[in-house]
Amino acid sequence: MVHRVMEKDVCIAGGGPAGLILGMLLAKAGVDVIVLESHDNFDREYRGEVLQPRFLQLLEQVNLRSYIESFPSSKVRKGALYYKDKRLGEFSFDNISKEIPYALWMPQPILLQALYDKAKSLPSFELLFRAGVKELRYEGERVTGAIAQTPEGTLEVRARVTVGADGRFSAVSRLGGFEMEYEHLAGDLIWFTIPKPDDWGDELRLKITDGYGYIILPKYPNCLQVGVAVPLGEWKAIREHGIEPFRQELLAAHPAFREFAEALTDFKPFVLLQVKDFYVKQWAKDGCLLIGDAAHCASPVGAVGVSLSVTTAVIAADVIYDALQDGDVSADRLGRVQALRDSEIRSVHKMQARAARMFFTSTPFIRTFAPVVISLVTRTKLLAAVQRRVLSLSGKVPIHERFTFQD
Repeated sequence: MVHRVMEKDVCIAGGGPAGLILGMLLAKAGVDVIVLESHDNFDREYRGEVLQPRFLQLLEQVNLRSYIESFPSSKVRKGALYYKDKRLGEFSFDNISKEIPYALWMPQPILLQALYDKAKSLPSFELLFRAGVKELRYEGERVTGAIAQTPEGTLEVRARVTVGADGRFSAVSRLGGFEMEYEHLAGDLIWFTIPKPDDWGDELRLKITDGYGYIILPKYPNCLQVGVAVPLGEWKAIREHGIEPFRQELLAAHPAFREFAEALTDFKPFVLLQVKDFYVKQWAKDGCLLIGDAAHCASPVGAVGVSLSVTTAVIAADVIYDALQDGDVSADRLGRVQALRDSEIRSVHKMQARAARMFFTSTPFIRTFAPVVISLVTRTKLLAAVQRRVLSLSGKVPIHERFTFQD
């Protein structure tokens, strides 16, 4: 086993969308970057597969939208809300963004590989798989890099800026002693995938039954991804009662679930994702910055997490580049990222929390009242206004020409 040492301008922990886009933009501007990814590859499922209009608007600004949309994907153009079998209302992405009237469904392995293929053509970009960060380097109080464990041995990266883009269970956040300001856990989304009926089209559906709430999404290429909204603490009890009661719930919930539910013998086909958001009190320390889910984890409500994280990454690229040029990587300087993102992140978290309280409740009164509220909201302009605020950019994010790709 060997101990390697390398020097970089920026060391990024985490090869997800935020980490790859930050690394790619910095490398495009000539910054020497390495991304350390703890996993063997980009294989991801039930995470970050819905790319909202705001994500595509950002790609448009750096001239990568056409490139990304050339890869296998499908478009979600409209949605509907149901109470049992009654259609309460609908919405269209036309009302969210006239320029990009759809969300893009792209499996995350395809997205990440596409970003990596673009990034690795840049001479100052490097990515290492199976490189999990185990320690941070320090000079006094300032973070000066990271030490990762690789199959070949330890790797010491000496860097002027170290970025934690390593998700909700961030090693950089833990090792750096970052403090949480708040954390909310609404419940669990229990995911499964089934074939998409021929007549389904490109519509996503939100459905409330007497039992649970359901999110039903068209999944590339010809499936439906279904999330069952289980209130906090109930999944354990459901499993303890055995598969039969839950199988009956799915059989009653929607005809499209029938074949899947009839074949169930255990809980193995289900994947649990916590519906959690949190906000780190201070995202920056001297020489170190958290971005994306490591700093401001969004819940799955609204499927906006990737878009929010990538917006932060784009802004971070500009802040980090200027900090490196000026030789000032202090917490105050890197903390400009949080100052620019704070208001929107907090606002989205509040809206997600309100929606989650209605969708994940087990209180009979709220569950009875929810369809009335949903029906009223969809008949006014309020729903479209909220969606535009969360799913679309209100204006262009300032992006310097140095980060823009050529055709």
